Amino acid sequence: MFRQALRSSTNATRRLQLLSRSVEPRSRMVSQQPTREKSTVGSVYTDKTHRPFSHYSQAIKAAGHVWLSGQIPADSQGNLITGSVAEKTQAIIRNTEAILEEAGSSLDRVVKVVVYVKDASIMPEFSKVYDPAFPQKPARSMAEVTKLPAGVDIQVDLIAVV
Repeated sequence: MFRQALRSSTNATRRLQLLSRSVEPRSRMVSQQPTREKSTVGSVYTDKTHRPFSHYSQAIKAAGHVWLSGQIPADSQGNLITGSVAEKTQAIIRNTEAILEEAGSSLDRVVKVVVYVKDASIMPEFSKVYDPAFPQKPARSMAEVTKLPAGVDIQVDLIAVV
């Protein structure tokens, strides 16, 4: 019985040795990872919408994408829009369009939207203005939150392709 186990173990060791010879050592293997070229990262700024309220860019453009900072309902002088949800949404879309245009993109190139609201019940009124502006139906998430910057009740984050 012992000899049989020893013979079986020896055969397994030989098979492993044969297999290891047929596989190239890792040091000679070619990486399957795609090459990564460095992308230029740049801030986007337009005077057609309000200046950032703090230390951030209106948007960042890199790797064929535009990442917009959270858009709030404000005019080009930074005055908050006080009015209906539709008026606030129109201001957000106007600001978004201006920033995207400056970045070389447009509303029809938006691929991801995150809507932050203090009260989710405003979403139907928001959607009445939002839906026609984005007929391509970008991926969208919505989160109800307790606070937003500058005391607004709606903020929208967007990502677009160039």
